[in-house]
Amino acid sequence: MKKILFAAFAALSMIACNKDDATTIIPDIDHTPDGAIVAMRFTDETPTRAFFAEAAAAEAWEKSLSSLSVYVFNAKGDLITLRDFTASELTARTATFALPHATAGTTCDFYAVANMSLSSVTTKSALLAKLETSAADYNGTFAEVSTQAKRSGGFVMTAGVSKAIAEGGTTSVALTLKRTVAKIAVQTSVDASFNSKYSGTLTVTGTKLLRAASQTPIIVPATPTPGAMTYTHTQAPATASGKYNNLFYIFENGALAEASRVALEITATYDADGNASTTADRMEVIYTVPLTGKAGGEIARNGYYRVAANITGLVGQDCQVSVSVAEWETPVTQSVDLGA
Repeated sequence: MKKILFAAFAALSMIACNKDDATTIIPDIDHTPDGAIVAMRFTDETPTRAFFAEAAAAEAWEKSLSSLSVYVFNAKGDLITLRDFTASELTARTATFALPHATAGTTCDFYAVANMSLSSVTTKSALLAKLETSAADYNGTFAEVSTQAKRSGGFVMTAGVSKAIAEGGTTSVALTLKRTVAKIAVQTSVDASFNSKYSGTLTVTGTKLLRAASQTPIIVPATPTPGAMTYTHTQAPATASGKYNNLFYIFENGALAEASRVALEITATYDADGNASTTADRMEVIYTVPLTGKAGGEIARNGYYRVAANITGLVGQDCQVSVSVAEWETPVTQSVDLGA
């Protein structure tokens, strides 16, 4: 029997196989009449970082694994192996198992899905059709989402690659798991010039996420499939060092016209006399910020987008935005001057 080693690194991936036989039974790895041995290993990511930091290493709860399933399909798209990692394998971040009917020269499609259980997956097309439809599972109060995974089971992560089995040696496959959501960090501040223009005080009371995607395929598609852009979530800010912080997780979407893009509504209260004991002189001010995202309003899965909103006045105007694109590991920053 030829023994093939399969090495996977930090995250999930896809891989496909060229045999017609389909089974979800995993033979004893010491008694596999034909096929390969698969050794999977996952490495840890870089350390965590403070909220709104430019270095965007994932938090511990953003990269934790509670479950991991590996699907292997042949060239016809039939499932030939489904392997669920055991608790001890998840802890060790490594597992070795048999891959039946995988011989040298065949090509296998391996797909890995973390932190989500799927049913009725017997073909590759069935897996690719699976959707995640509840962005609300990821969102909550700032205190909740900035200290833990709000979604039960953790962040859904996937990856994939196609690989031909090498002749008479080890076949190594590098995998990187990517989250199905993007991260939107918002930090709002009142510019020092505000006090020179107005005698009152301005307090940010809430930030509302508007027009976000309602769904996303579990496995990354060739082009985003966001469904209706109808997801909304309102979050009260957390105040730190005179700044107002918000944090959201949303599904990906492609480029959009500005009027249709994911947007933020930042709500603030202006107190004309600055006296907290009087309320008749207060008024509500709303600032709208369309997200430029990666470019043209595109929000990429596993992307990290930082929105720095600087309020300079009471009159809402078009936002001036500066954006740098990056994966979760490298943040995108959007700077906005509001009310000038």
